[in-house]
Amino acid sequence: MELANSKSNSRGKSIRNFLGEYYTWIMFIVLYIVAGIIVPNLFTSTTMVTILVQGTTVCLLAFGMTFAMLVGEIDMSIVAVAAFSPMISIMLWEAGLPVPLAMILVLLFGVVVGIFNGLMVTKMKIPSLIQTVAVWWMLSGFVLIVTKGAAKTGLPDAWMFMGRFNVIGRIPLLIPFFVLVLILAIIFARRTVTGRRMYLVGGNADACAAMGIPVDRIKIIAFVMSGVFAALAGYVLSARMGFVSARFAVEWLMPAIAAPVIAGVSMNGGKGNLINVIAGAYLVQLIVMIVRTGGVGGYYTDFVQGVIVFIAILINTFRERLSQ
Repeated sequence: MELANSKSNSRGKSIRNFLGEYYTWIMFIVLYIVAGIIVPNLFTSTTMVTILVQGTTVCLLAFGMTFAMLVGEIDMSIVAVAAFSPMISIMLWEAGLPVPLAMILVLLFGVVVGIFNGLMVTKMKIPSLIQTVAVWWMLSGFVLIVTKGAAKTGLPDAWMFMGRFNVIGRIPLLIPFFVLVLILAIIFARRTVTGRRMYLVGGNADACAAMGIPVDRIKIIAFVMSGVFAALAGYVLSARMGFVSARFAVEWLMPAIAAPVIAGVSMNGGKGNLINVIAGAYLVQLIVMIVRTGGVGGYYTDFVQGVIVFIAILINTFRERLSQ
């Protein structure tokens, strides 16, 4: 009898742990089903593919933000990097640079901005919020100056191939590419020494320094990862939309912050599951899509995004207090 009760309690505890760990996925699935009942169009394959594709941008930006959050920092420059990297690369292509090299430069620009942010935060001790907001406006302003505010259209077919070529039905090539990138990021965070050290540094940087862990280097790498994912998000968005503008990714900043927070990533660092961030990103994307398709878009979209971020921060704060 006692053995049976022990097994029952163990199963109950396992279920509670699972629900607690992956509650973001449950929230996404429940909301999708409820919304689908109200708006049956959400259950069509076309709409599902649309949500999957549109969510790639916010998901990539959210992954970048997550790496910064894991080490106890924040990167507000991601939306500027998402515009700056593809914009400058396209301008270099117009000047004669081959498309493959221009695409590689997109990532390199993300790396450079990440290193710069990391160095300023770790060596100059500038708070990451102030540093990255400054970089955000510097990059956005620079792009506005060199383009005079005009968007870049007429992108080369090779550039847009990822977003326009369908591999299966209506699913574009960027989806398997996107999935591969996310898998590699999850493996990096969970299985590599550097990835695990990010959690340690975010949890207690002073203790890590005392143990000989290179705290500054780990934080710089986190900012580099943030820059790379922001640059990837910009490329993916430009490949889908067929144009680049100075601020074409700004609307995704709030969702990129909300997604990891909803998913349980601590804004103080040291906690977070990238698998849940995927659900958080698509949950936010779904909410935004529901607002827009409900005929109350425009200013209401910004309001709803602000509410989502606020609620996400409250949930995160309460979860951290309960865990203490």
